[in-house]
Amino acid sequence: MAFWKRSSERESVHDRHDEQWSAPEIATPEIAASEVPKAGVIAPALVLRPSLGPDTSVSGRLSFTVPTRIDGKLRGEVRASDLLVVGEQGFVEGVVRALKLVVLGEVRGEVRGAESIEVGRSGRLIGLVEAQTLTVAEGGCLEGDCRIAPARDNVRALRPVAEA
Repeated sequence: MAFWKRSSERESVHDRHDEQWSAPEIATPEIAASEVPKAGVIAPALVLRPSLGPDTSVSGRLSFTVPTRIDGKLRGEVRASDLLVVGEQGFVEGVVRALKLVVLGEVRGEVRGAESIEVGRSGRLIGLVEAQTLTVAEGGCLEGDCRIAPARDNVRALRPVAEA
């Protein structure tokens, strides 16, 4: 068995100039939202950007503007202007401000200003929770104070405010 080509079979670089070359396909750790176990409905075409892997530990403030998944440990504050998923191995301790939050791991502290919060079967949410909607799947854990309120722009005063 030969592992080389005979000189007559060898291709030259010039013989291949018309071929289309593309980068090799590499498996990326991005996770489609449809693959994320969830209690409610998440937009199925969404692609989550993994930001903290399971072997990562961070203290401080993080801010995200795209759908993001955290599988590592974060102590501090996290802000997300879109979907934030705390994965099965994820742990967040501190203040969380996210438009939408899905908890599959553990969150301890304050969750404020969320449009929706979903706690999955393996999720644990412990602390102060303030959201417009809250869903806890069977097997999920919620311990703490909850405040479910409509969006502020939908709130109307029952009595007129006295003008100064």
